[in-house]
Amino acid sequence: MAELFHVGLTVKDLQRSLEFYRDVAGMTAGEVFDGQSEEFDTLTNNPGARLRGVHLKAGPFMLQLLEYKAGGGGMLDLHHNKTGSPHLSFYVPDVEAKYTELKQRGDVTITSGLVQIARNMWSFYTEDPDGVPVEFLQTTR
Repeated sequence: MAELFHVGLTVKDLQRSLEFYRDVAGMTAGEVFDGQSEEFDTLTNNPGARLRGVHLKAGPFMLQLLEYKAGGGGMLDLHHNKTGSPHLSFYVPDVEAKYTELKQRGDVTITSGLVQIARNMWSFYTEDPDGVPVEFLQTTR
């Protein structure tokens, strides 16, 4: 059986995205690394790629952020309803408090109000710095 190792996101500005996932989503960040190799070029079919990256963790989940310094491409249409568009969802103990915290920050784009999506589930959506939808969710008993 396959086991998930990480989910990777290509980002425009590594530092800005690192700050979002660390400071807003509460993930723990590893060391920033630089990468460039013939093996990576072959693996990704992207000769001359040069990148910076970091791994972040939330529980057992690992997120890899990669910024291409050379060999990068254009932006994707990241709307929630587009095929292949990702979204990340984070459990929080108090979704109303998280919503208030992010509204007060003023530097996070909140894209929905606080919504009861099931009998025991409340959530709201934000966007990371590149427009990837990020949900904060609370379940109650």
